[in-house]
Amino acid sequence: MMKQKGKEGMIQEINIEADEWAEAVLLLQFRSYAVEARLIGFPDLPPLQDTVATLQQCGERFYGYIKQGQLAGAISYERAEKTVHICRLMVDPGFFRQGIASALIEFVCHQERNANEIIVMTGSANIPALRLYERHGFREVEQMRMPEGIWMTKLVKWLN
Repeated sequence: MMKQKGKEGMIQEINIEADEWAEAVLLLQFRSYAVEARLIGFPDLPPLQDTVATLQQCGERFYGYIKQGQLAGAISYERAEKTVHICRLMVDPGFFRQGIASALIEFVCHQERNANEIIVMTGSANIPALRLYERHGFREVEQMRMPEGIWMTKLVKWLN
């Protein structure tokens, strides 16, 4: 299991196939994405429809940020050849503004430093998320209207 100590927390790989971890991630995901749903005015965000089973079958690699003995944040991604797709980035609202999202992004950038690019999508109205990614070197490359009617922004960070 990959572990890395942070300033006040620890990042570790999560075995999403273990029910306890999947349940903890799902609870975190609901708490985190409920905030984004309110921010962008779209209550039916796909992450809010997940179940333990859909998380366990998603094929993504998960890392959690453990702080004060609990799962304070998590990130998941997929890698195809030299491209990394960040699928989820979530922080428990009780731990907002403590650098957890930044630590998780930096962790993935370091972990996958031999990739050519890292891609992420977020709601176009989620200004805090857009600013966070831009601070980490991501650049907006596209805005697209999803079938659900929501606008999403695609950002890319080129590594090589």
